[in-house]
Amino acid sequence: MTDFSVLHHAYGTAEDVPALLDRAAASDQEAWSELWSRLCHQGTSFPASYAALPHLAAMNNADAVLLAAGIVADGGDDEVRAEHAASITALTATANALLPEADEGAYPYLLEGLLVFEGVLDAADVLSWGVDNDEYEVECPECETPMFLVLDEGVSRIDEDEERPLKPADPAKLDGVGRRVCDTADAHGQSKAVRAFRFFFGQATCPACDTEFTVSEELL
Repeated sequence: MTDFSVLHHAYGTAEDVPALLDRAAASDQEAWSELWSRLCHQGTSFPASYAALPHLAAMNNADAVLLAAGIVADGGDDEVRAEHAASITALTATANALLPEADEGAYPYLLEGLLVFEGVLDAADVLSWGVDNDEYEVECPECETPMFLVLDEGVSRIDEDEERPLKPADPAKLDGVGRRVCDTADAHGQSKAVRAFRFFFGQATCPACDTEFTVSEELL
């Protein structure tokens, strides 16, 4: 059994973590908030964070998946993944089981967690951001003009008078993670996520200089 008293989290000794994990397992939302603050403070993981992974994996719920994904995203190097392979495998299975019934708000973050557990760290966070916020901010690769990509309106925009239509990718012509997330979200009936992913892997046009560019190349 792990001795959390010899480990540390964001605020010092982790001796309080076992009790918080017990409360979290009983659906105490205040305990979840305290665990996030201690184990994944501002996206940073600690020795106690990794030690908590087996306990989170055993809970088999969405809160555990999301916290574990935050921990692994910050510190999921090869050594951590090897040491906690069984927990990450279990968390991957939980995320896969939860995704088909997830609501629109939770879906992008559960999918982000799944991608993190699978090692797709570069795309996980930026993909969920687009689904949840319906926009990205990028600079034109040619003239460096900043613009917003407004996904729910399907335009690139500098201001109300300067915008161009976005060109969504055809999922059938994508491969790798692009094809994967489009097909997965479509199979789960998550139309908002599919739209965001198609725009992410599609083309945008700069309203200032009319340069066309691939959105994902500017955001990854």
